[in-house]
Parts: sequence; C-alpha cells; structure tokens
Amino acid sequence: MASRFPKLIIKTSLKRSFSSSMAGPATRALVAERACARLKSLYDRFGSADYIGEPLSITEHSIQAALAARKAGESDEVAVGALLHDVGHLLGLEAGFEPAMDGCGTVDHEGIGHDFLLALGFPETVAFLTKHHVSAKRYLCLRETGYLEKLSEASKITLKHQGGIMSEEEAGTLEKDGRWDAVLRFRTYDEAAKEEGKMIPSIDFFLPTLYNMILRNSSISSHISPFAGTYVLSPEQLRRWDEDGMLWIKNALSESEIANLVQMSTEVGDLPPQKGPWLIHHEAVESKIEAKEEKRLCRVENFCKHHEDWGNLAFGLVQDTVSQVEGEQAVLFKDKLNYKGPGGGGFLIHQDATAYATEDLASRHVSVMVAIDAATKENGCLEVAAGRHKEGIFDHEKGVMTSQIEDSMKFTDILVEPGDVVLFDSYLPHRSQGNKTDGWRRLAYLTYNKLSEGNLHDDYYAKKAQVMQQGAISINLDFGGKIVD
Repeated sequence: MASRFPKLIIKTSLKRSFSSSMAGPATRALVAERACARLKSLYDRFGSADYIGEPLSITEHSIQAALAARKAGESDEVAVGALLHDVGHLLGLEAGFEPAMDGCGTVDHEGIGHDFLLALGFPETVAFLTKHHVSAKRYLCLRETGYLEKLSEASKITLKHQGGIMSEEEAGTLEKDGRWDAVLRFRTYDEAAKEEGKMIPSIDFFLPTLYNMILRNSSISSHISPFAGTYVLSPEQLRRWDEDGMLWIKNALSESEIANLVQMSTEVGDLPPQKGPWLIHHEAVESKIEAKEEKRLCRVENFCKHHEDWGNLAFGLVQDTVSQVEGEQAVLFKDKLNYKGPGGGGFLIHQDATAYATEDLASRHVSVMVAIDAATKENGCLEVAAGRHKEGIFDHEKGVMTSQIEDSMKFTDILVEPGDVVLFDSYLPHRSQGNKTDGWRRLAYLTYNKLSEGNLHDDYYAKKAQVMQQGAISINLDFGGKIVD
C-alpha cells in the first residue's frame, strides 16, 4: 500500500480547450460517455415529475415524442431533439427550484436546454430544435387559425410566460431558416406525445443513439464545454450557486469512482506520520469498552498531490466544477479528509474564510465536499445557512461565530450519499454535530482559489504552520473535539 505514495503526481492547472483535442476518438468517447451518464441521471431522478399539468410524466412525454419522430421517418437528430426538448425543465428540478410559470415549469427551459445540450457535445440541429420548440407553438398561434384554442390549459398558461403569440417580424425571420420546417414537424410530435398509460421503453433504449451522435458530431468543437469530459454545470445549477453560496451535486461520481472512495480514504489514513508533507491529526474519544479515552484518527491534510486517485479527482472533476462557478480557472488551495469516527467531535458554527488567512492569501475560496460515507443527522452531517454568504465576515471569537448570530440563522442538513459532491463558498456559515453512531462518517473537503490570485497551496500550509496553535486542528478554534498528539 505504501508504495503508492512516494510518486508525486502534481499537475499544472491549465485552461482547457477542445478545439484540437476533440479530434481524438478516445476524448470523444469520454465526452459521449459523460453526456449519456449525465442525461440518464437527470431522467432517472427527475423524469417522473408531472409534465406541466398534463396526465403523464416528463419522461413519458419525451419518449413518446421521440418515438413519434422515428415512426414518421425523421433523422436521428430530429428524434433526439424530440427526446431532449424538455431537458431544461429537468435541469430546473435538479438545481432544486420549484416549477415557475404558474407551476408549469422552468422559465426559458428551451434556452437553458439549448445551451446545455451544446455544452455536452450534441449537434447544433438538436439544440436548435430544443430552443425553438416553444417558438413553433408561438408561430402556429399566429399562422394557423384556431391553433391557440386547441392548446391545453397548461400550454396556454406557459404561452403567457413565453412571449405570447409571435410577431410577424420574428415569424418572417424563422421562415427563412432551412431548419424551420423540421421544427414545425417536430411540433406535431410534441403535441401528440401526451397519451396517458402508453407502454414505452426507458431512457436507456436511446443511450446508444445519444452516444454515437456525440461521437460522430463533426462540429463538436464549436460549442462544447471545456469541462465536457468531467462534469458540465447547467445554467440552473449556476443560478442555485449564486443564490445559496452552495451547490449540491448528487451522483456526481461514476459507480466505479464511488466504489473506490473507501479504499482511497483508507490509504490516506494509513499514510506514515512525519514521513511526508501531509498532516495527520488525532482526537481523544471516550471508549465504549473501557472507562478511558481512545486516540483516534480524525483528519489528514495535504495528500492530493501525493496520491494518484485523489489527485485525479481533485485536479479533474472537482477542480472543473469549481472553475465553472468561479468563471475562471481554479487551483487547489488546501485539501483535507475528516474521518469523524464513532464519538468523534463536530465543528462549531464558523466561516472558512477566517481560517484561510484570507487577508494574506486569496480573497475568496470554494470548498468541495466529496462524500465517502452517507451523512445523517446522527453521524454529524454538514449543516449550512444557505444564502448567508453575501454578508461578509460575521462577528466571531477565534473563528467561532456568536450564539446570537447562530440563533438567527436557518440551517439545512446536507444528507449526502457516497459520490455526492457539495460546493460551498468560504463565507457560507456552517457547522456539524458530533458522531453519535457506531459507524464512520468520512468526508473529504478540497478547497480552491482562483488561479488569477496565485497558486497558493504551499503558501497556505506554510502560513498554517506559523499561526496554528499547539493542540489545534485549524487556524479557527472551531473543532468540538479534543486534539491529541
């Protein structure tokens, strides 16, 4: 086991572009694989939601539309456009937003879906159909006598939020587009796809078509996200981040990555003390067998540059999600793994910004929790005061916020499952309780800053060594347990 660690895997953080690298079939295959996994997760978790007031689910409607397009002899691109045209509604649900438009869905779901599908690597035709399926409804209300009256009540409600009946000028512009006839044909499939109780295949039936479409997309480099090989955040997830100062991404990791997390955490816990740059902390915990305290591992820090699998995660998917919420390249600032065994201590309410030497190093940070074990109220899950990150540094004593401020806040329990990833702003107040169970609650926290403020990982640990008090686990004195050597 120890043989893994002497090999350093420090990676440089470079801005990415697929303009040339997407020519490689291996890279295309990875992007296609990630896109299929992302869409399958969306439909599996949120596709059962009602389809804007109609008597069937979003998934049922979407698959019926795709099957109708295939039956009519349409191309794969039109059929896939029919399948994915309402993905914007799913993205709103994924980000935790209640349906808008008088309860009928996500505002501008067509534009959100258009941008998201291009970012994943789909052809422009698929995205165009997605963007304009609402335009087709507005157009037909203008051009076809009696069309408005035939719309369902839910469709009439959304029409009010979607610009109403189309203007002559807008209609004239669209009529000149060579793709417009396909959009109007698609509208007939959209309207017909509302049959309650119809037997249909699952989303898995279409995954090979989606995969091959991205693999063979000749214009893929034009609009694809530079993060398509790891995880693409949707516009709705970015909106959630801006509002709450946190973003919970469920099922962010693949099944194989999740299966490896426990082994990865065990290997980090077995790192030899004082034989590397990593920091290893222990706490005293009351023994349930004898009337004495036990010394137990509670945290390891500074390991991602020295462990291949953790490095791949930290400098891959996790770094990419932070770069997206920051709007520029992010770099690793610090890394830790909290073990929180049975009886392990929690953390008093605090903001990470006060522990990051913010006045000397980067001005703001984003931490990313990677869930190794399921977190519950009983084993000390993370609790956050969503939206309070916009209020600067709160009054505190050695990093611990006052009880008066704590009492004024509403906290959300982050009950993660293995493989979930949670991003949160360094100014977001948070806390956790001790572990009252007989099991472990292991969570990794990887923290990043903007590259434009410097590559500060080594600087942070040098600063921490200077200012951290003896017997402490952090610059803040927020740990609720008892640290021992």
